[in-house]
Amino acid sequence: MEKYEKRLDEEQWGELYNKEQAEQVINGILTEQVFCWTEELLKISAEGDKMCEVGCGSGQSAAYLQRHGRKVTALDFSKECVELVNVINSHLNLGMNVVCADATKPLPFEEKEFDYIYQCGLLEHFHTDERIDLLKNWSHYTKHMISMIPNAASIAYRTGKAMMEQQGVWSYGLELPQYSLGSEFEQAGIHNVREYTIGAEHALAFLPEEHYLRKALQLWLLESRQLGMEDICGQGYLLVTIGDCE
Repeated sequence: MEKYEKRLDEEQWGELYNKEQAEQVINGILTEQVFCWTEELLKISAEGDKMCEVGCGSGQSAAYLQRHGRKVTALDFSKECVELVNVINSHLNLGMNVVCADATKPLPFEEKEFDYIYQCGLLEHFHTDERIDLLKNWSHYTKHMISMIPNAASIAYRTGKAMMEQQGVWSYGLELPQYSLGSEFEQAGIHNVREYTIGAEHALAFLPEEHYLRKALQLWLLESRQLGMEDICGQGYLLVTIGDCE
């Protein structure tokens, strides 16, 4: 487990997200086959909103939002990630702003420049005090903050992650899922915080296809929908935390 106690560095993230993924990401955007967190960001925001993604990774969310009328800045510290997003940006003729910068440092933006700063899978790679400091830093540049990180209450994700770590095949280094970021948002000066989870079906993909738990949870989710149950006991893969920075 020792290998998973450190964050991935710039080069390691570049191995995960680089120009080799460009065709796959572009096809997903063109066919509307995007991740649940990308769809959720579209629901939260409105056409014309200025948005900044810190830690844009593959660039799928940023490019999809730009394509749907948002004015997006995509930021990452990995040169390979930035090159990937630039390829997508150019191919789809999006006119998106792409920035190579370290999100742990002061950002190259004006105060309250954005309607939303969001990250989908960044804060979980930092410890509590670091997360609060990052939120404080980013809050200078935005009116509203959106965080989407792995949900500690997701049985499928937690079990699958533990299995992959034990087998030595976990790809993402240090990853600290959380039950809530509400207190950390408040400590960072972000208010009117609301939280919920998304992506219960996506969480199942962390488990082997034939694993008993995956089958059981899949059946439970199906029956929950058939029964009209809106509360799925917080089993979404991602914890969504939204707050106001003004």
